[in-house]
Amino acid sequence: MKNKFYEWWKNHRRVITFGGFIILFGFYLTPVIKEAKYKNICVTLSSKGALTKFNEENIREKLLNETGLTIEDLAKIEGYKNCI
Repeated sequence: MKNKFYEWWKNHRRVITFGGFIILFGFYLTPVIKEAKYKNICVTLSSKGALTKFNEENIREKLLNETGLTIEDLAKIEGYKNCI
């Protein structure tokens, strides 16, 4: 029994060790991936809110003249600022 297991381990140890490291690395990265997902949702919702705010307050012309950016670009910038 021990001899069969040793032969099997000898032939497969690199694959199992590499697979184990990949699984552990995946567990390590899971919180980072979740945080990025939540931040993307926050930016999307905040950008929509800023876009609505910019359009409702009739400051479109003033923003366009001062910055040269579109309202959509300014809403994205505002969304990123709100979610940091």
